[in-house]
Amino acid sequence: MKKSTRRATTVGIGTLLAVGAIGAPQAQALDVWVNPGHSKSGKSYVHSARAAFAAKGDRFTVYDDAKDGYQPVVTIFATKADGRGISGSYWYDKGGKTHGTILHKNLKEGSKVKFRLCMSNGRNQFACGKYRTTTA
Repeated sequence: MKKSTRRATTVGIGTLLAVGAIGAPQAQALDVWVNPGHSKSGKSYVHSARAAFAAKGDRFTVYDDAKDGYQPVVTIFATKADGRGISGSYWYDKGGKTHGTILHKNLKEGSKVKFRLCMSNGRNQFACGKYRTTTA
């Protein structure tokens, strides 16, 4: 009697795990967010801008949340679908309080994406936040 009970329990748990895995949302569809950091003088720019990466559609979205005369700059390191690398910064100069600017990149599935957000005065980047790494 004990053997049949154990086997039924094992089969039941295995079935639950399989059903749970099928119904679980994929983590890749989630957005990964970054913010700028602090200037050398210690002034916080954390709430001045934000950027997100969504693996579904390989989409970066940048928001300039403060009308302060500075532009957010997203720096990206990634691999395109054709194998070429991306290593560059993208400036957003919309005057502040934008609803989001979208940058689409065709990235290699499963590859690493590393990005961060800084502020810019038009010439120099400052108040850079920490890099975040995720998967395309």
